[in-house]
Amino acid sequence: MSHYLYIPEQIIKSIYEISSPIFLTSELFCYGLDLSKTHHLHIDQRLEHPLKIAQAHPKRQQEYICGRVLAQAVLSHHFGLDQSITSMHEHLPIWPSHVLGSISHSQNKLIVALSNNANYLGIDIEHWVTSEFAQESAHLVLTPSEFDLWKSKAAEFFDFAYYVSLIFSVKESLYKAVYPTAKQYIDFLEASIVDINFENQTLTLTFLPKIQQRYQLLEHYDGGWTIEQDHIMTWVFQAHHSA
Repeated sequence: MSHYLYIPEQIIKSIYEISSPIFLTSELFCYGLDLSKTHHLHIDQRLEHPLKIAQAHPKRQQEYICGRVLAQAVLSHHFGLDQSITSMHEHLPIWPSHVLGSISHSQNKLIVALSNNANYLGIDIEHWVTSEFAQESAHLVLTPSEFDLWKSKAAEFFDFAYYVSLIFSVKESLYKAVYPTAKQYIDFLEASIVDINFENQTLTLTFLPKIQQRYQLLEHYDGGWTIEQDHIMTWVFQAHHSA
């Protein structure tokens, strides 16, 4: 068995044709896919299953495989690269040396983003949490300064459930962006928003000093968000030439 998952060109083409470009920020190639539109392709039944998902629920297998196929399609379409990014044994995608990518899904929605000009990159998609979930879980997601930010500024723009959804999602994006460096899961309360612009939908995050030092992380990470009716998409990304 090959070390990498082989995906026939026709499957890559089929997925690309039903995906839609999404603009998050410049120099990021981002595409979205409604997974309910992929059922007729039976992709998860036509490909070998990497070790990681061999025993997974069929829905999880579909999300995983479609995410990898769409990423492969963006790699081919925008960068002219046809190498496989999916190891049969490794947990994470293996991106080409000069490309960074990120994949996320929530319910039936899937997004991928790739850039060949990134210092760091992470994306996330989340359906809005309920008010009940927000109240119960806020202390696990929001730092004291983020509670203050809610009271002083954010409440004008978002209800509390939307605010918790935003913070939760952008921290997920942040962890994906730093994982190649940290190689560790970092707790939600170990990162915090230090600046936010609700008009531009951009923000800046930082880690606690001890976390920065432990994993040799940057002082600040730039991010942003875009809102749809039933979900939010966030990104943490910086292009090479940015100050």
